[in-house]
Amino acid sequence: MKSIPSILLAGATLFSLPAYAAELRGSPASMVQQNQVARAEGYTFVRSPSQVEKMVDKKHLVEVKGNADYQVLPSVSYPYARPAVVLLLERLSPQYREACGERLVVTSLTRPTSQQPANAHQLSVHPTGMAVDLRISQRAACRQWLESTLLSLEEKKLLDVTRERTPPHYHVAVFPEAYTAYVERQRAAEAEREEAAVAVKATPAKPAPAVPTPEPATEQPEEERSGTKGPLLAAVLLAGAMVTRSRRRR
Repeated sequence: MKSIPSILLAGATLFSLPAYAAELRGSPASMVQQNQVARAEGYTFVRSPSQVEKMVDKKHLVEVKGNADYQVLPSVSYPYARPAVVLLLERLSPQYREACGERLVVTSLTRPTSQQPANAHQLSVHPTGMAVDLRISQRAACRQWLESTLLSLEEKKLLDVTRERTPPHYHVAVFPEAYTAYVERQRAAEAEREEAAVAVKATPAKPAPAVPTPEPATEQPEEERSGTKGPLLAAVLLAGAMVTRSRRRR
């Protein structure tokens, strides 16, 4: 029988788990949903390697090559997937690497039904190419970032994510039509923001109102300043002449 402290510790551990932990466990309902989406899309459940090749030739499946932000393990027998899966990887992986400092690792993609593992669910959508398995990081911060990000997309009904135990990995089934439409909306919004930013930069700033400059005072010309002296001097001289003439007459 467990001691009381042990029971309390177990209870504390249970209730301290992240809120999304239970959602990552998956359920029969989620498998049904994934399968229904695949059938609604009209996807083929490939049965053999030769059928995979035909799907690739018809461009229904595209090669997943990896890049600086995500890696496809050499052990992946069929490195092909639906275009929406590649779109998810190319958008998710740079964000993951920026947040965690490591590449996202793909462990499985398309699998024909003839090569499904023994523990594969009978409703698995791996044979359609709309699912991808991702490695679980050893770093807690990276696990938390990836799980919360994938669950936020699941809440928007863009995909379904399950944390599998045997072997450990994240199983992600992408809902192609919904996810592609979501990305288009995101890109349109990003383009609008960029256009608005460019428009703000291109708009010239309004000039400050001009302050009138007072004209400098001009000095009155000499001839204008002395203009009133001429007549006055003439009057004085004339008066003096008349006085002199009057004296002579006397």
